[in-house]
Amino acid sequence: MKACCLISLLLLGLLTIVPAVEIKQVPSPDNSNSLMIDTSGRRDVLQLRTGVKVVRLFYDDIDALKPYLARAFGVPATKLGKIIVPTYKSAKWLSNAELQIVCAGSVILGDSNREFDFTAVVDNSGKLLNATIVKAPPPAKPTPKQKATPGKAKGRGRNG
Repeated sequence: MKACCLISLLLLGLLTIVPAVEIKQVPSPDNSNSLMIDTSGRRDVLQLRTGVKVVRLFYDDIDALKPYLARAFGVPATKLGKIIVPTYKSAKWLSNAELQIVCAGSVILGDSNREFDFTAVVDNSGKLLNATIVKAPPPAKPTPKQKATPGKAKGRGRNG
């Protein structure tokens, strides 16, 4: 009897450790395709499901954004560093074959990490058709502190 209770408590403890998975789904108008968004990890995982085929978006093909980023930041594509995997904001299907996704991301540019938002249009195979980059304002430079001007202090020094 004790062994049965002990095993039951052990199994119950193992079940509570499993983290919850948060998956959002955006189905196409004809329900033949679907965008699956997993937000349970450190980074959002965007997957496009077309029948039995599953394509992970903006992961292996993240460099497809480089020409658009180079144009937006006014630098050659070779000057752009690593593009951080984007964070999902919203998505909508433009047709049964085209999906518009809005994400936030960042790219290493020189010594700084520059943030941007982008709207991408992908086809149902996951190929990037178009992207619009909106760069975030550059980080504000800290203003130097103004030195206080010395004033007359009361009660100090000689009184004549």
